[in-house]
Amino acid sequence: MSGALMVTVLMAGACSDGSSESATPGTSSAAQGRGPGGGGPGGGGMGNLQTFTAVNLNTDGDSPGGANTAEVVTAAKAFLATLSGDTLTKVNMAFSDNQSRQTWSNYPATVVARKGVALKDLSEAQRTAAFAMLKVALSGTGYQQVLNIQKSDDYLNTLGGNGADGFGSLVDYDVAVYGTPSATDPFMIQFGGHHLARNLTYNGDKVSQTPQFVGSEPTSFTSGGETVAPVKDESTAMFAMVAALSATEKAAAKLTDGTYDDLMMGPSHDDGTFPASAGVAVSSLSAAQKKLVLAAITPYVDDLADDAAAKLLAKYESELDQTKIAWANNTGPTDESSYIRIDGPSVWIEFINTRSMSTPNIHYHSVYRDKTNDYGSTKPS
Repeated sequence: MSGALMVTVLMAGACSDGSSESATPGTSSAAQGRGPGGGGPGGGGMGNLQTFTAVNLNTDGDSPGGANTAEVVTAAKAFLATLSGDTLTKVNMAFSDNQSRQTWSNYPATVVARKGVALKDLSEAQRTAAFAMLKVALSGTGYQQVLNIQKSDDYLNTLGGNGADGFGSLVDYDVAVYGTPSATDPFMIQFGGHHLARNLTYNGDKVSQTPQFVGSEPTSFTSGGETVAPVKDESTAMFAMVAALSATEKAAAKLTDGTYDDLMMGPSHDDGTFPASAGVAVSSLSAAQKKLVLAAITPYVDDLADDAAAKLLAKYESELDQTKIAWANNTGPTDESSYIRIDGPSVWIEFINTRSMSTPNIHYHSVYRDKTNDYGSTKPS
């Protein structure tokens, strides 16, 4: 498909992250429409645009392998076997349906309608099978993060007001399977909703888990008498990485080319074009600082099943000396608009503290992409 073909979806009352709007440096996405979930001043009511670029996603990705594909195939087929009729048709789509595969966002599903079927429209047995599929595809920590992000949506729902009563773990999350689950042919599992996007593409022993979005509003909360912090591992490691920089290194890492009020490579940024590399070179850092960079990458990679995660982390580690880290605005864990980036030959991670509307403090947005393996494609554009 040609990258010139554009499909635009009108959105209203969104989660207001800016990542699916114009989030390029120098352009404030806060000036555009905002809604429940915050991220900028103003509130909802204005429409927001998410634009999809039709790109060829059906090429072999640059994956180091190690996927537990056979186990995932078994679990995916078991889930699909619980479905029939229109539900099966909605859930199981063609692998070549690239626009549907690109339909992911951090906005609530009530604003950006996902492909597939909402959890609320599945029976308890069907939901159990869907989560069993996710549990096999992800690591224990990756699976638990899915559950914790859903808990944050339920927490928002209890707050009510300012649109927060529209959230929830069943209404805000959808599941889809693209292609026929196979140990040899490519297929994809997609699960996501508010502050979550899991895009898992398998092709033989290869696997891609990007694009991946994780977020949390609020950053922590109490559920069932326990403190839940869905993005704690990612946030702790990213801020520790920047805190370890010397004054000189921190100055070299600072981005000064515009306004960074949200993520640049979030939803709708699928043309394979990444910003020019900027920041401080990891090759110039000490061995201890390099370990902190790898530690910041690790929580994202470790969402995959163990063998694939280990191979992928080794790949990113081999590219550390060609990687840069950067920051903008602030670097405090609770400061508004603290923005941190890791940019390597393959790995791309962004993390930001963005303003909330439903809660009084900041909340987290983070996107992880692999420049060589998004959607299991070597070159998305």
